[in-house]
Amino acid sequence: MNNKENIRILLTDDDQDDRDFFADAVEDMHLNFPVEFCKNGSELLNRLYNRNLVIPDIIFLDLNMPVMSGFETLQQIREDDLFKHIPIIAIYSTSASQEGVKNTFRLGANAYIVKPNDFSDLKKLIKKIIEMDWKEKSEHSKFESFIIAL
Repeated sequence: MNNKENIRILLTDDDQDDRDFFADAVEDMHLNFPVEFCKNGSELLNRLYNRNLVIPDIIFLDLNMPVMSGFETLQQIREDDLFKHIPIIAIYSTSASQEGVKNTFRLGANAYIVKPNDFSDLKKLIKKIIEMDWKEKSEHSKFESFIIAL
């Protein structure tokens, strides 16, 4: 990953309010990160394959989306060697179901979070994620440390 001063974040979420909430949190943290947004998995895949755009450093991927679910999107991304290095944070809107957590782990996500409803918690979670050593985490990924919580 690039240095922590120049991280490119991409959030894929079908809910406009959640995209706005995320953008507000990043802005409120005074991070100079380019943040991009996609509305569904299909749009994300089209964005990744666009050779004119820079590949993001971290992808936050909502799991419950129409058109193409986060699970299907995650599977397709991980099947392509071009994108295997990108940390993908799977996001679930409500509580973490054990089956959903295991499925995203099996499909190759780097971490799993439950979407916070509190603005302060969202900022703390974003900070925690961008400060992680993703090279080390991806090489030593253990299920026990897969869920990231505050």
